[in-house]
Amino acid sequence: MSTTNRQNLQALQNLAADNTFDAANFPGVSTVASVLDGREQAQISHAGGEMADTLEDIIEMTERARTRCKDTRTRRDRTQRRNDAFLAQMPDMLNAYSSFRARGRPAEEEDGDPEYYNVLVVDLFSDEKLVLPKGCGGFSAALLRLGLVPSAPWTPSFVFTMATLDFYRVSHARCPQFSIYAFTKTLADLHGVPPRSTMHQHFSIAFDLYLDLRRRTETQVLRSLGRDSPAWRMKNCCPACTYKLQGEDELIFSMLVTMDGNDSLKRVLRRGPDPDGPGDSNERYDDRDAGDGYYLPREKVDEWARKRLADVLPTDDNNPCKEHWKNMVNDVTAKMWGIFDETGIFLCLCRHGFALVLVDMLRSGELSKYPLAVVEHLLTHFGVDLGVGYDIGCHFCTTLDKSELGPEAREARLRCLVGAFHGHAHNRLCQVCFLALYVKGLGIEDLEGCERRFSRSNALAGCCRRASRFHRQQEITAYFKHTDDFDVYASLATFLCSNYEQSLKILDDEGAVRRLMWEEDIVDGNEFVQALADERVYLQELYKSSKNTVETPETRYVACLDNDIANAAAVRQAQSDTAAFTPGKSKADIALRHALEKRERMAMVLAEVERGLNITTRWTVEHPRYIAAQKEARLLKYQRALDRLELLVVERLFELTKMNQSGTGYKMRKHIAKSLQARSKAVRSAVAKYNAAAAAVTPPREPVDIEKVLEYAFLADFDLLRHRHHGVDQQYWARPAYRSLMNKWFRLERAREELKRLDIEIRRFVTWMRDEGVFLRKREAALRKTEGKSEEQVEADYELAVHLEEYRMRRGRFEQSHMMRLRALKRKWGPRCTASLTPGVPLMPVSRPAVDGDEPETMDVDLPREPGMAGEEQGDLSTQEGDGHGSADEDDSDAEGDEAHDEHVSEMLFKLAGLGIDAEERGESIAD
Repeated sequence: MSTTNRQNLQALQNLAADNTFDAANFPGVSTVASVLDGREQAQISHAGGEMADTLEDIIEMTERARTRCKDTRTRRDRTQRRNDAFLAQMPDMLNAYSSFRARGRPAEEEDGDPEYYNVLVVDLFSDEKLVLPKGCGGFSAALLRLGLVPSAPWTPSFVFTMATLDFYRVSHARCPQFSIYAFTKTLADLHGVPPRSTMHQHFSIAFDLYLDLRRRTETQVLRSLGRDSPAWRMKNCCPACTYKLQGEDELIFSMLVTMDGNDSLKRVLRRGPDPDGPGDSNERYDDRDAGDGYYLPREKVDEWARKRLADVLPTDDNNPCKEHWKNMVNDVTAKMWGIFDETGIFLCLCRHGFALVLVDMLRSGELSKYPLAVVEHLLTHFGVDLGVGYDIGCHFCTTLDKSELGPEAREARLRCLVGAFHGHAHNRLCQVCFLALYVKGLGIEDLEGCERRFSRSNALAGCCRRASRFHRQQEITAYFKHTDDFDVYASLATFLCSNYEQSLKILDDEGAVRRLMWEEDIVDGNEFVQALADERVYLQELYKSSKNTVETPETRYVACLDNDIANAAAVRQAQSDTAAFTPGKSKADIALRHALEKRERMAMVLAEVERGLNITTRWTVEHPRYIAAQKEARLLKYQRALDRLELLVVERLFELTKMNQSGTGYKMRKHIAKSLQARSKAVRSAVAKYNAAAAAVTPPREPVDIEKVLEYAFLADFDLLRHRHHGVDQQYWARPAYRSLMNKWFRLERAREELKRLDIEIRRFVTWMRDEGVFLRKREAALRKTEGKSEEQVEADYELAVHLEEYRMRRGRFEQSHMMRLRALKRKWGPRCTASLTPGVPLMPVSRPAVDGDEPETMDVDLPREPGMAGEEQGDLSTQEGDGHGSADEDDSDAEGDEAHDEHVSEMLFKLAGLGIDAEERGESIAD
C-alpha cells in the first residue's frame, strides 16, 4: 500500500471511529465503516482513487455542515444561462464558423463608425491584446469569422484561436491524461507569463463551444447525405460487419459483438450542505447532451429496472460459475460507493472494435438491466443470428431467456457466448457449453475486445471523476469517436490480414493432426464432437447428483430428531450459563431465549412430520427404524460429498491439462493458475466435507488427504475415481493425449470458419471503400457546382462541400494503406488466400426496413442515399445519380455527362492507388 493510500485509510478510520460524527448520514463513511469491519467488500476499480475521493467528499461535506453558511444566493443557473446565451447566437456563430473553415479570415473592411472591444487572444505560442470591431451579427460571430472562439457569450475577456483548440482536442484524444489545467499551464510557459488562475475555466468554456460547433457542422453534413437518423452511425460504423453484399455465403453468426461493464469511469456527485446528512445535489443545471449517437437513453435502460426483473433474475442455484464472478451476484451489483452518481459504463463493440452503444451505470454495479437494454437495441437494428460475447454469458443466457425479451431473442436465434480469456476462469461444465473454442461458427474470435478497449479508456478516469455530467459524457464520447475513426478504422485492414495469416498458420498443422488421428484410430472429427457431448453429459449428471437433495420422509424425520436433540442440549447449556447472571441482563440469557424459541419451532415441525408418517410414539436413538433411516441419510450425504469432490477434482485436472499444453500463452497460464487457486479452496472445503461424511457411514470409508489431491496431475492418480460408477478415468475423452488432440482439431475447424468469414468481410471492406469514395465525391462535386444556383446558395453549398471533404478524408486518408496491406496479403499467400479484392454489389434497400421511422425511398425523387442503398432499378453505386436534385429523367445530358465523368475519375483513382502500391513495391512507377 502506498503512503498516500495508507494516510487516506488512517483518516477514514479515525473519522469512522469519531463518536461525535454520525457516520450513518454520510454514504461514504458508512460504506468505509462496513468495509473496515469486514461486513462488505470494497469495490475498487482498475483506475483506483475511490478511497481518496471518499475522504475528500466527506471532509468537504463535514466542513460545510459545521460552518452552516446562511448565504441564500445561488448561481446554480449560471451555466445554463451562459448556454442559453450562446444558443441564441448559434445560427450566426455556426455560419461564421463554417465561413472561416471554408475561406479563412475575411479581408478587413472599413466601417464608418465601428464599435471596438479589447480582448486577449490566446494562440498556441503567443498571446496578445487586440482591439477588435464588433460585427453586426453579434460579437461572438464576428470573432468566429476571424478564427477566434470566445469564452463568454457577450463580453469575453479571453478568446482562443481555433488552431489552439484543435491542437488540444487531438492531443487530449491521444493522451486523455492531458487535462485542460495542464494545457493552460503549458500555454503560460510557452508565452513566458505566469499562469492565470482562471485561464483553465475560460479555456473549458471556449473548448465546449468549439466542440459544439463541430458537432452541429457534422450534423449538417450528415443531413445533406441522408445520414442523420439516430441509428445510422451504429448500423454503418463497421463496413466489415454491416456492408453486406449480394451473393454472400450464409454465416452461422451474421454479426459478432462483445459487451462488458467497466467501473473506472465513475463520477462524484456534488452535494450541498445539510446538518442531517450529505444533502441534495447542488450541481449546476446543464441541459446539453453530448451523446452523439453513442449513448443509449437512460429512460430506455430504466425500462429494464430491477422491479421489472425481480421475477426473472436467476437464483444461480444451477450455475456452477456463481462462486467465481461477482457480477453474477445481484445483491453485490446493486451496491456501490455512496458518493458516486455514474458508477461506470457498459460498452458494446463489434468484433473489429467499433463502438456500437454505450450505457451509463447509475449508482449501482453491473445490473442485468444494462445488458438487456443493449441486447434489445441490437435485436432492433441488426436482426437475426447475432453472437453476443459477455464474460458471464452463461448466467446472462438464463436471465435473457426468462425476461420479456426471451421470445424475441429465441426467434432471432441470438446466442450468448463467453470470451476465450474469461472462459478459462469458468467452470468446466460452463466451458463445454460456452467456450469460444467449442462454438461452431465463431472462428478464432476471442470476444475480448471490451477488455482491450477498457485498458486504454481507463486513462479517462482522472478527467471524469470530478467532472459534471455533461463534461463526463463529452469526454467519453469524444474519446470513443476519435478512437473509432483514427485507431480502429485505421487498423481494420491490419486486423483482417492478421487474422487471415493466423488462421492459415493454424491450418499448417493439419497434416500433423491428421497423422495423430490416424494413430488414435479416429476416422473423422465427428468423434471429437461426440466426445465433447459425452463430457458435457457426464459433467451435467455429476453436477445434478452433487446437488441432489431428495430425502425420504424417514430421513427427514431423523434429521428433525437430531436437530431437536441438539436444540435441547443448547437449552441446557444456556440454562447453566445464565444461573450466575441476572435474567434479561446478560448475553447468556439472550442465547437461552433464542434456543427456547428455536426448540419450539422444531417441535412444531416434528409434530407435522409425525402426523404425516402416522407416528404415535416418538422414535429414540435406539429405535430400529431410526437406526435404518439414519444410516440411509448418512449414505446419501456421503454420496453427495463424493460427487461434489469428484466434480471439482475432474474440472481442476482438465484445467491443468490446458495450462500445461504447448501454445498456451503466459497471460492465459497466469489466468488459469489464478482460477485454479480459487478452485483449490473449494477442493479443500469439499475434501473436509467428504472426510466427515466418510467417517459417519457404516462401514467408514478411507479419508482423503488434501495435499495429495492438490498434487494430482492425471485422472488416473485419483484412486476414488476407480471405484466410481461413472468410470471417468476409463473414458476415452478423459486421456490427456486425446484431449490435446481434440482441442487441436477444434482449432482447425475454427480457423476454417475464420477464413470463410474473412473472405466475406474483406470483400465488404473493399466494396465499401469504393462506394463510399464515389458517393462522397459525387455529393461534393454536386455541392461545388454553381449552375442554376443563387449566390447565397452557392456560398452555402461551397462551405458545406469543404466540410464534406473533411468528413470524407477522416477515413479516406487510410484507403491507400488499407489496400497496400490487403494486396500484400494476396501476394504473400498466393492461391491459399481466397479473399477477393474485386468490389461486389451491395444489397438492395428493399431487403432492409426503413431506419427509425424514415419515409421509404421512392423512385420519383432521387434523395441522398447511403452508399449502396439505391432504388430497385439501380444496382451498384456506380449507376446512381449523384446530384440529388431531381429524377434521372429530368437531368439534362450535360449533367449526366459530368456525373459519369466524375464517377469514372473516382473509380480510376481507386484502381490507380492499388496499381501504384504494386509498382512501388517493384521499384517501378506508373508512368514507366
